[in-house]
Amino acid sequence: MSAGQAWRRLRSDDTRLAWWSPRPPRPDPLGRRCERFSPVAQQLLQGQIGPLANIRSAAGCALCLRSDSPALILHLARLRHHQPVPQQIALQWRCGPDGPWHTVSSADLREREGAVDLWLPTGLAAGQLAEMWLWLPNISTCLVAGISVVETAEVAPLTLPKPRWLAIGDSLTQGFNAACPTTTWVHRLAMGMEMPVWNLGVGGLRIEAELFAEPLAAQDWDLVTVALGSNHAWRAGDADPDVVAGRARELCDLALAASARRLVWILPPWKPCEEGLGPPEFFGVPLDRSAGQRAETVRRVLSQVLSDYAGRIEVVADCMPHDHRLLADGLHPQALGMARYAERVARALAEQGMAEAEKHLRSEKLH
Repeated sequence: MSAGQAWRRLRSDDTRLAWWSPRPPRPDPLGRRCERFSPVAQQLLQGQIGPLANIRSAAGCALCLRSDSPALILHLARLRHHQPVPQQIALQWRCGPDGPWHTVSSADLREREGAVDLWLPTGLAAGQLAEMWLWLPNISTCLVAGISVVETAEVAPLTLPKPRWLAIGDSLTQGFNAACPTTTWVHRLAMGMEMPVWNLGVGGLRIEAELFAEPLAAQDWDLVTVALGSNHAWRAGDADPDVVAGRARELCDLALAASARRLVWILPPWKPCEEGLGPPEFFGVPLDRSAGQRAETVRRVLSQVLSDYAGRIEVVADCMPHDHRLLADGLHPQALGMARYAERVARALAEQGMAEAEKHLRSEKLH
């Protein structure tokens, strides 16, 4: 881009901009902020500092449009980080519904806060109208002021697809440690299955059924995944089998009351501390043998509870590669670990889907 390039700015309320977000973006005098949860969620999590911050993050949210601009500038009126881990914004675009996706990510934003302008190239030629998705950071809050396109570029609204997958989970689902939002296991799987997803991952969250009542009832879902339970392992009281079982049953019953073609519980993944590996702590939380034993207990209790829902809720066992090098902080994989985890979850879902189809086919033949 030449230094003298002329730009045209679109405000965040421009009708040609669409928002991929579980809830309508919240207006602000300076722009708009993507919302994943209703205000009720803040009341439900009162006193839980980590989850309370993480429900405000922009995980899985995007600003969308169609344009032939050879570059975009994303204007953030306010950027606030919740954790000291690298964070990026990613631009994905393709020309035509069958065209390949192209991705470019920003530099690390963790050292920048407040008002930030980000330049992202596409290299598109005039008239090469592309579908564009600007994916916001996983563990940060963004107030979007708008975008700028090259003065001569065309801009048109993008008709968003209907979300088909509801991903309920904790920090692993939210994408902690995956610097680029397109490298989380949820995003990888959504792209691979061509199944648009609402990401409702909340770092630090225990099993909290009521938090997900509204999104579960929002529509008919092709797939609902629940990946909760890990955060019951850090304190003895939270890992109590009766506590875990009671909360799990409440969420199972709530999810079954909703309309979902497939309901899957992904059991808490393996953690290096279960084998005496990895760092001794995570942000002050001990990752010792006791924590590893509690993690095993939580996984066993969930398996027992879910066996009572056999035939109604599918269970995916531990999909985390047992390689502590992929989980540098002892809990969360980075990009490579996310890729391996996504591959294993995808394989498990495909195998269970085929098994269910074969069972249904045998049943039809018997009748």
